[in-house]
Amino acid sequence: MNDSELIELIKSSPEEAYGKIIGQYGSLVYAIAANKLHNCASSEDIEDCVSDIFVEVFRSLGSLSAQKGSLKGFISTVAKRSAIDAFRRISYRMKNTESIDRDDFQMPPSEENVEEAAEKRIRNRNIMEIIMSLGEPDSSIIIHQYYYNHTIRETAKALSMSVGAVQQRSLRARKRIAKLLDEKG
Repeated sequence: MNDSELIELIKSSPEEAYGKIIGQYGSLVYAIAANKLHNCASSEDIEDCVSDIFVEVFRSLGSLSAQKGSLKGFISTVAKRSAIDAFRRISYRMKNTESIDRDDFQMPPSEENVEEAAEKRIRNRNIMEIIMSLGEPDSSIIIHQYYYNHTIRETAKALSMSVGAVQQRSLRARKRIAKLLDEKG
């Protein structure tokens, strides 16, 4: 079914049109959401994002006309924007949620100096705060490169950016981190 037929079907039988749209574009939307969220979200989070995307698509379909462009392009744009919003939401939630699996909660071995271990945790927490203060996409670039050990190409692909843009932003972000660490002293 082509776009103009789907748009006409929306006007005459919305429920049937929604089913056809999900059937026709469901895998595209899932691929977009999974591409944006695969490094930070569970499969349930990705499925929730897909559901949210279709809710947003259906909410906006009434204003879409055949002259405005392709339905696939419209759905892809909504999917990409919603997935980016979900990435930010999940990243923020992860940043503000303490996990019992984190190294911070492990007892240091008996031969380790407790004071040094505490200082190391504080230093690591300060570094993470500085990284998160960089904003997007810089904080994500640094996390991909230094926490997940991704190459620049892998980072660029995961963040849907060009390799050159990732290299430039990474360089600038590292300089800002060094400056902020010096200021914190």
